[in-house]
Amino acid sequence: MSVTIDRAEPARITRASIEAAWRRRAPNTRTIIPDQTCRGLCLVVHAHSMSWVYAYKPRGLDPITGRRFPTKSVTIGSPDTHSPDDARQAAGILKGQTKVGRDPAAERRIEQEKGAERRGQTIARLLDLYASVLPRRPKLRGRGTLSPKAVADELAQLRAAMSRMNALDKPVTEIGTQHLRSLLHAEADRPATARARYGALNRFFDWCLDEGFVPLNPCVTVSKAKRPKPPKDRAVYLHLDQLAALWRAAGTTARLRDVHCDLVRFLIAIPCRRGEAAALDWNHLDLAQGVWTQANTATKNGEPHRFSLPPLVLDLLRARHAAAGYPAKGLVFPSPQAGRQVDTFTDIKAALVDATGIDGWRWHDFRRSFATALAEAGVAESVADAILNHKQSATRGGVLGVYQRAQRWPEQVAAMTTWADLLSSTLTGRPAVGSISYDVGRSTIAR
Repeated sequence: MSVTIDRAEPARITRASIEAAWRRRAPNTRTIIPDQTCRGLCLVVHAHSMSWVYAYKPRGLDPITGRRFPTKSVTIGSPDTHSPDDARQAAGILKGQTKVGRDPAAERRIEQEKGAERRGQTIARLLDLYASVLPRRPKLRGRGTLSPKAVADELAQLRAAMSRMNALDKPVTEIGTQHLRSLLHAEADRPATARARYGALNRFFDWCLDEGFVPLNPCVTVSKAKRPKPPKDRAVYLHLDQLAALWRAAGTTARLRDVHCDLVRFLIAIPCRRGEAAALDWNHLDLAQGVWTQANTATKNGEPHRFSLPPLVLDLLRARHAAAGYPAKGLVFPSPQAGRQVDTFTDIKAALVDATGIDGWRWHDFRRSFATALAEAGVAESVADAILNHKQSATRGGVLGVYQRAQRWPEQVAAMTTWADLLSSTLTGRPAVGSISYDVGRSTIAR
């Protein structure tokens, strides 16, 4: 639809002339009324709106054509926001800018583009984009990509940190040192939480830097003295009599179901991580050979691993396998209600603490207890390290860490047998002598 342009004669624009022009407006017509008092200023009247516009020619000559640059215009406002005198004053400012070689229209366009870019790059929007690429990001340690749980934890820490800083709706370029300091002050009483959230922020801003969303990662502007410190290495481990007490309590407390009892005992007997035990599937087990094989995607360091299963554990697993109908696959320790992986470790621990009075431990301390007990029994540290599946390059220095890839499987089998003997002797009160056949029923071994 074409628009007719009606250019009126210059006149001193007043409130009365504005009202008269508004009454004369017509559909599909644009009326331009130049202001006689301020050259370049005009009132533009449309069928549904009016605006003040200042027109000018940028200073200088076009180096290609040798002629003056074409006329440009800048909208100042409307008669509702600017009176005639206000519009003339604003036009005078723009006129002064053009005289010194500035280009107000180009500057405004650039500012509008920057504003649109800032609005399009808010933290909330970038977090959505980050969530889509994070599952494909390589692990910082080990091989492969992040697990779904690691991705979920990372995003949860990020969103919690941004929410704490009230930054979700802010453009990413506006996040600076002061926001990070406010987060660290808010989490000063929770150093582990502060470190987790700061680390997630640092990785997020590194990604933003790589993608060109920010010129600098603001986390690097926080001095090292102010950054969250890593927690001290835990030195807590449980003695064999404490582990035996937890073993017995798992089978006697009414607050735990059979699957919880078996899972607790499995974690005491096998020095795996609790998440690995919760995700254990029947197709990972060779009960005939007594071996649990882990794929590289199931381990923390991204390397395949296997555990030798001593009779103490095999009896437990075979009993569960028979009770489940000898399935070829499926969770070994499914939650009682939903059948999913057990995730109520906090409640399970609370029941054990109440039953035994043994507190101050974590599930991961079972692994440290295993390594400590085997060291006391004379097992080589490198063998215990291999059983724990620690990253070899992290625990072996120099050439040894690079070239020594032996798993020493026969020694691992012997060490696991020793560990099972130590547990059994503590549970039964008999001395540990070689391989023993164990009854892991809830009513017998628990007593």
